[in-house]
Amino acid sequence: MNVVIAYLDTMFSAYPQTPRLLEAKAELRGMMEDAYAGLIAEGRSENEAVGQVIRDFGNLDELAPVLGITSDLAPGTESVAAPIAGPAADTAREGGARSTLPADRLPVVTLEEARAYAAAKERTRFRVAAAVVLFVLSPAVLMVLTVAAQNGLVPLTQTAAAFIGILILLVLIAIGVTLTITASRETAPYERLADGRFTPDPEVGRWAAALGEAHERARIRALGIAITLWVLAPVPLLGFALLLVGSPVQGFWTTVGVALVLVFVATGLGILLPRTWAHTISEQLDRRAGRVDEEGSLVSVVAAIYWPSLTAVFLAWSFIGNAWYISWVVWPIGAVAFGAIAGGISALEAYRNRQASAQ
Repeated sequence: MNVVIAYLDTMFSAYPQTPRLLEAKAELRGMMEDAYAGLIAEGRSENEAVGQVIRDFGNLDELAPVLGITSDLAPGTESVAAPIAGPAADTAREGGARSTLPADRLPVVTLEEARAYAAAKERTRFRVAAAVVLFVLSPAVLMVLTVAAQNGLVPLTQTAAAFIGILILLVLIAIGVTLTITASRETAPYERLADGRFTPDPEVGRWAAALGEAHERARIRALGIAITLWVLAPVPLLGFALLLVGSPVQGFWTTVGVALVLVFVATGLGILLPRTWAHTISEQLDRRAGRVDEEGSLVSVVAAIYWPSLTAVFLAWSFIGNAWYISWVVWPIGAVAFGAIAGGISALEAYRNRQASAQ
């Protein structure tokens, strides 16, 4: 019910606090409380009840004639409502409560809200990392199994091997998508914090900065290990390709080398991504000294887009062009490129932080 009251306060915040409007606000609050109590009595959950109340009573322009305050609202002024943060956010959005406050009237982020957001990010960090790892590893079995069947190393036809490989690929991607969706649902109530749609609070900024500092050493260590793995990722592939020249199993071991590239890359991501959550929170919530989250945790953002896209390129080239014999080159090239991108992002963030500290 506190979310409903906060929403009601915001609805009237854009208008002068005249006696008539204060009376209408009290009247509307009573209506909303009665509706909320009735929904709870019907067996609705708190989230459902809050969402329904906001759907029914969340537009002040529509309610003005009922409350008799049409003439009290400034002509041409739209009622506005702050984005809801908390468990009722999803249901409230479904009901059409989509309006936002002007930039100078964005709601102040509270320490309780910031801590809840941080807790959600910490809870979901391993799910997000696991999803990205699965996306990266998804083509590995398909590549190795298909080439093994071509070389007679497994008792399967090439068609059967390709079918099993594609099935495993799709299952891994489906699991990754499910993990991503469940993680997104937990952080969705705090979308306005992630998007920067809030007025900074000094206390929250200090708390966020302290949180980031407390976990920074672990993040830097993980980033160093991850970048090392990404740079070294092509080594097994190059070793197999060069040392087995002329061997009848060169093609198979070269493909195994490509799969190991994916393993190296996935391992680096699995080490790094779960340790970026506190840094992300710090960059998003600490707005002191002009700090903004333009980079955020770009490594994780880029990784979440980069590897599924690379997988799509690989599959499209392989299936459409029937180029399995050469399409594997996208992986070593992609791994080296990603290592360079991650290193560049890290250097850019370090430079930006030094500049912000110097200001």
